[in-house]
Amino acid sequence: MFKTWREEYRANQATKRRIELEEWEQKKKWREEDRAAHLKAVAENAVDLAEHNQNLKAATGVSYLTLVCHEDTWTFMAIRAFGQWKPEWTQSTPHEAHDAGGGSPSYGDSSQFTVDPNLRRGRIKKLPTGTDKAGMQQITLSGHNLTQLLASLHQGAKEEGVADSARCGRLYGKLVEFLDLLDPDAEAGQTTGITFQIDDSVDASHLRQ
Repeated sequence: MFKTWREEYRANQATKRRIELEEWEQKKKWREEDRAAHLKAVAENAVDLAEHNQNLKAATGVSYLTLVCHEDTWTFMAIRAFGQWKPEWTQSTPHEAHDAGGGSPSYGDSSQFTVDPNLRRGRIKKLPTGTDKAGMQQITLSGHNLTQLLASLHQGAKEEGVADSARCGRLYGKLVEFLDLLDPDAEAGQTTGITFQIDDSVDASHLRQ
């Protein structure tokens, strides 16, 4: 009887080890598949370096562009490009002593930019609240600003985190949509005053009564 019990015990232990090994191999396979999918997703968000270089050259020649987007979108891009930003800011330079409110960095905050955006008073305007534009704002960007945004978003699109990689890749692509409109043979100054909006929307006309 003892011999029979010992054989059953050994058989059960062998079965247990086999099941554990199969489970480990399956989990390893899933991890490898997830890792491959992860790397594929990040690679799809990235932009070829030669293409990126051409985009930077194009952006450098722009005088001004009025970008319209949600303040959260701008905050995400500005933090990456300039090192810091807050949604309520309407300029990057410290406000004068008689200014009221917190629409710009304090004197301590302004020194913490990794790159000075030089967005002075009047270059960022909050669009009226209480409308379908609530939370939207317009930012007058220079070619210098554009190159900084493109450089930081290009780097961010290659990051490990899929969420930030996707956001950076998508926003990079939106800025390139504007660059693709540039005409090197056009008369100088034609882009000044041009408005470009980041505001993908759903066509809900068929839902209206």
